[in-house]
Amino acid sequence: MKVRDEIKAYAKKEDRSALDWLLDRYHWESQWRFVAACTFVRHGAHSYQLHRVWAPTPEGWILYKNRGESK
Repeated sequence: MKVRDEIKAYAKKEDRSALDWLLDRYHWESQWRFVAACTFVRHGAHSYQLHRVWAPTPEGWILYKNRGESK
């Protein structure tokens, strides 16, 4: 599944706008891992039945909250 689809399906509602904004600007994997992190959540009885739940890192929240400020 694509990251944007995972955000839409599984991320907390309050995190979605921040994650979408961050993904638009920090889409390379090395950048994305700095601004967002995932946890794996089981949704079935088998070990392969899980999905990723994305959330902004503290650095990601700082970038998102200060997005309108430019020097």
